[in-house]
Amino acid sequence: MPISYFVDKAHSPETDEIFAVLGSSQPLWVRIIGFIVKNYEMVGDMTYGGKNYGWNLWYRKSGKSLVSLYPQQNEFVAQVVLGREQVEKALTLSLGENVARVLRETPSLHDGRWLFIKITTETDIADVEKLLLLKKRRKKAGKDEVKDIHATEVSSNAG
Repeated sequence: MPISYFVDKAHSPETDEIFAVLGSSQPLWVRIIGFIVKNYEMVGDMTYGGKNYGWNLWYRKSGKSLVSLYPQQNEFVAQVVLGREQVEKALTLSLGENVARVLRETPSLHDGRWLFIKITTETDIADVEKLLLLKKRRKKAGKDEVKDIHATEVSSNAG
């Protein structure tokens, strides 16, 4: 059974089709994409991974993969590949039950662990965000972002 709901190689799914399939998990999908755009300035490519994987939204830069997102009915799978050192660091993180179990139970391969994480909760998304930050540092804040951070701190301290 393929990982993605979308398996027709001849038809790349459109955003509205993906949202319809995601159902109640659509806000989680939108959150992780927002996190990636904000922290890494990446645009995902809809790619067909073959009959065992189907269509996925793949985030990569300079040939290096960050994450692949596979839409499913009312949920989705985030595929994160961690190298050996990244796995060691990830095992020390405070993670929810689902992601911690996937991390522990996934076998190590020559290039690390291929984590296929079923996303159904906010905790799952927060954990994937932690793994992505381990995998790749976020982009540096620009001058405008630094000003926004300080403005937020000032306004939140004003109360």
